[in-house]
Amino acid sequence: MGQRRLFMTFMRAELEDSGEGLEHLSVILADRLSKNEITNYVFNENSALLAREISGLKSLVSVLDGITGGDFPDVYTLARHTEKTLLDKAREWEDPEAVNGIITRKIRKILTYILEMPE
Repeated sequence: MGQRRLFMTFMRAELEDSGEGLEHLSVILADRLSKNEITNYVFNENSALLAREISGLKSLVSVLDGITGGDFPDVYTLARHTEKTLLDKAREWEDPEAVNGIITRKIRKILTYILEMPE
């Protein structure tokens, strides 16, 4: 599998995995509320933020469908374009700032992994 195709496959998996991780945090948060470890206020505030982050990540996964790796000369150019596209959409949709950090970290992680792979 070529680097560009691998990048897009991993990017989708990483965004989906990040969303699932946040969903798991929501379950933990609800459990903490049921044990009276946090207040309703803290639960509601954090739940609302997590829901916005999860929704943002799920929406961004669909944006990946519009990016074709073959349109770019190399994986670096694809990564830069993907990052800009996703960050622009996250800002447009007013996703929480944490979504931007997730996008940037995941792209760096994927590029590092792909570039360290033997050909």
